[in-house]
Amino acid sequence: MVVEGGDMAFQSLLFNRVKSDEGFRVKIRAYQGFVEYREGSKIARVPVEPIIGKPLVHVYNNTEITWNPPHSAEVIPDTKRKQILQNIVEAMKFRKYAVELV
Repeated sequence: MVVEGGDMAFQSLLFNRVKSDEGFRVKIRAYQGFVEYREGSKIARVPVEPIIGKPLVHVYNNTEITWNPPHSAEVIPDTKRKQILQNIVEAMKFRKYAVELV
């Protein structure tokens, strides 16, 4: 299933995974406290916070992101970091998560 989301098109994959036409994939593990974000061979494990007592997940604007090895030495510029966080929020919304970027 492919659905347009703003300027991006998303495709649902198995097990809470989302593929974007912009070249990234997101594996949502929100209730375990993280999302796996993948661009090509680069993977980052990004923390998210499920809100206790509510069907809501917070993604924080100030979250630091680093790529997993062997790309861990590569610096992610602030504009790229913000784009990754926004991509995660959009992918989660596509999968019908109640999510806020705070």
